Amino acid sequence: MTLPGKVLLIANNFPPVRGGSAVVYDNLARYSGGKVVVVAPRISYVDGLPMIGWREHDRRVQYHVIRLKLLRTVLRPVPWRGMLGKLAFRASDLVMRVRLAATLLWLVRAERASVVCIGELLASSWVIDLFHRFTAVRTVVYVHGEEITTEDPYDPEHQRARRALLAADRIIVVSRFTLGAVRALLGPAADGKTSLIENGVDTARFRPAGKRPDLVELYRLQDRFVFVSVCRLLEKKGIDNAIRAFSRVVARHPDCRYLVVGTGPYEEALRTAAAQAGVADSVVFAGDVSDEDLVAHYCLGDVFVMPNRELANGDTEGFGLVFLEANSCGLPVVAGSDGGSRDAVQDGANGLVVDGKSVDEIAAAMLGLREDAALYDAIRRRALMIAAAADWKGKAEQFLKICTDPDPMRPAGMLAG
Repeated sequence: MTLPGKVLLIANNFPPVRGGSAVVYDNLARYSGGKVVVVAPRISYVDGLPMIGWREHDRRVQYHVIRLKLLRTVLRPVPWRGMLGKLAFRASDLVMRVRLAATLLWLVRAERASVVCIGELLASSWVIDLFHRFTAVRTVVYVHGEEITTEDPYDPEHQRARRALLAADRIIVVSRFTLGAVRALLGPAADGKTSLIENGVDTARFRPAGKRPDLVELYRLQDRFVFVSVCRLLEKKGIDNAIRAFSRVVARHPDCRYLVVGTGPYEEALRTAAAQAGVADSVVFAGDVSDEDLVAHYCLGDVFVMPNRELANGDTEGFGLVFLEANSCGLPVVAGSDGGSRDAVQDGANGLVVDGKSVDEIAAAMLGLREDAALYDAIRRRALMIAAAADWKGKAEQFLKICTDPDPMRPAGMLAG
């Protein structure tokens, strides 16, 4: 395939930042053969300080990363409340956008980009109009789901997102769930320019391995059947109900342990749930782990569990990359049925899909995989096959094809249909 120009990918969330979208953009660039140039921040939006590890990441990868200070204004508490505080923020945001606009327009020319891909709809949607006004580049928006399903007090009808998606030349969605959300927002206008690229997995990195002895000793997992979760600890991930379900599992099988890998704002609630369920001694909170140790922590598990659920405000899982990562390491998974996880997990094939709000269903799935060896082995075999078919190399090829299709109204890749 001949690419008329490079793709400039604008990504607010990008390694060393953790998260699903960061993994997606890293792998699209990694497998693009140098045809994707990434623009990412070097300052953390969490604390406004330099991001730890960005230089090491950028030196390690084989693609081009351009680090700007910020791609959006950092949301900090202001000493003035009310209208004065809002005016101060708007003034700061305007100055940042003017500077960023000039830089992005220069980068398009310097990098000879023919396509600009917006990685974060809400944070960067304003640049779509910028590029259409001052350049001939085509614009693509990557949509993960929660950015248009979660309630936004500043845009309750999602009109800002709607305008941006209508203005874009192409829309890429990561799941059929996200496709449905885009269609609900745009109506028939979505069908002519929306394409589906389900998320992938780096099968060269995530692969089956024995349980590392030092980690087994660290977490006291000798001779244990281990359920494992790897995720940011948020309410929508459903780890609280997984802990409640695990209490029923360990009552029948005292050899079981539950390893929870990750940190997040819901961690204290999860520790409380473990104590209330009487399994505090059987649930291990590993905290954050390094990228180098991530695969080894997946491989400590025998079954991966993340019974995700949709929250009252619409926040939910857009796809669930961790399911494919676990599959690629040889683990059957237990997934929630809400959001886009059904695109990642086929019930009875690479895992079991349950109602994430039902402790009964979660417990039954966990017990089934613990007690039925034939079911476990069959799902494990199919999990490896499904993960192998989702390799990122093919996803990157789809991405480049969609970005460079000269006709924005002709379906490209897997049409969202």
